[in-house]
Amino acid sequence: MLCECVFSSSKETCTLRRSRLSPRAMEALQILKFSYRQERLCFTRDLIAKEDDYRIAGPVTRRAAEELIVMGKELADLLQNVDEDNVE
Repeated sequence: MLCECVFSSSKETCTLRRSRLSPRAMEALQILKFSYRQERLCFTRDLIAKEDDYRIAGPVTRRAAEELIVMGKELADLLQNVDEDNVE
């Protein structure tokens, strides 16, 4: 159970002889500690294709178009980018 997991490590924070924290403050600290322990690193968060990255220079590649379609971008927007690149 989640609440059991949160309070099972409370002895690390609360000792019988040293703690002067109120039970309410102790509960808040334990929940905060549990939430920090549950966070995970994500090394791929910045690897998602961004529409602006493809407007910088050059034509829109097939891979870029596929990524933008998966992200839910409109086909008209993609074609507009291709037309702008061909004009220059």
